[in-house]
Amino acid sequence: METITTESFTLVALLLYAIGSVNVQQIFDRDPYESRRTAMKGSRLLKVLVFYQLLAAPSARGLVDAIEDSLDAQAALGGTVARNTLSNALSQRDLEQMIEAWMFLLGHYSPGLQKMGKKFARIAAVDASLIKLSLAAFNWASYREKTGAAKMTCVLDWMRGVPNQFVFTAAGRVHDLKAAAGLKFCAGWTYLFDRGYFSFDFLTAVIEVGAHFVIRLKDGVDYCVVCRHAIPDLKTPAGVKEILKDWTVKLPGWDQELLLRLVVYRLTDKRVISALTSRHDLSALSIVMLYKERWSIEKWWRWVKRLYKVKEPLGRNENALPLQIVAAFVTDLLLRVFKHGGGFKGTLYEFVRRCREQSLTPFNRLGRALGDALSAASKLLELTQASP
Repeated sequence: METITTESFTLVALLLYAIGSVNVQQIFDRDPYESRRTAMKGSRLLKVLVFYQLLAAPSARGLVDAIEDSLDAQAALGGTVARNTLSNALSQRDLEQMIEAWMFLLGHYSPGLQKMGKKFARIAAVDASLIKLSLAAFNWASYREKTGAAKMTCVLDWMRGVPNQFVFTAAGRVHDLKAAAGLKFCAGWTYLFDRGYFSFDFLTAVIEVGAHFVIRLKDGVDYCVVCRHAIPDLKTPAGVKEILKDWTVKLPGWDQELLLRLVVYRLTDKRVISALTSRHDLSALSIVMLYKERWSIEKWWRWVKRLYKVKEPLGRNENALPLQIVAAFVTDLLLRVFKHGGGFKGTLYEFVRRCREQSLTPFNRLGRALGDALSAASKLLELTQASP
């Protein structure tokens, strides 16, 4: 097919083409009711929600008006969108279908992501974050007596910098361990947890699938020292003053055949961290460095909440918010691919910020750095005359 000219192309069209070109609709078509959804197919809803992530307008009305005002958006989305059609789609669309569509896109585009390195390739950080909500407007988001919140739990692929699992819990007061019950762990991976996830049953489930963990030991948990290992005199990473202990231990009340590793170190601010792990093949210094990487998911939460719309629900029902959170993940994934594939020399933050500000500006009217990067990314995606 004939390759399109990208001079008048916009970021919105590029994003939506990237979604449509891998046929995510096949996922939604497995739903026997999908054929009845003539106004808002699953892939179209995903595209609309991705478009919303690029807008300044914080409401459903603002989204509908923005589509009506943009012929480019209409061409990419297949026409305008009625507010009641959007509302119905947000309340009825199955979240698992949307998550599967995101996973499909992640599998297709992850080779285009910038990688952090190979040393700790199969490392993932696990944590939950709250989304504060008005309890009066969202009565399903039970948290405290006068405040509401929902909880999102993610598994962050450390090497690629994007999540690969997502669990949404409408009630923010649900304990992190219960919220994480729906996660699936993979053999050969090492998962990083804070001490809120410390549970014999939970960590046993991680081990039984052939995975590993690094977790902060809870205060007051007893252990028996099996072996004390020498600590070599090595340079510690920034923020770490010294490694104090490297022991092989057993924990009373757990499987007494299970040998674990306890590495204790002191930070430069004098705090002492006790990291418990099932990894015996790494040095104490590597264990320290691994646990420090648990903070990568904290940074990622701040990133997502700052740059994408995960705190501004389009609908009042509890189904709407997680759908748009998944759309935020899709948007972030594709922008990272465009930044890396297009060779943009600035920071990822600068790239995403400028993309959001100029999402409907034709490439030939963008600044040279951004325009050239998006044009290069579009060629990598093999754009054609076909509509997104």
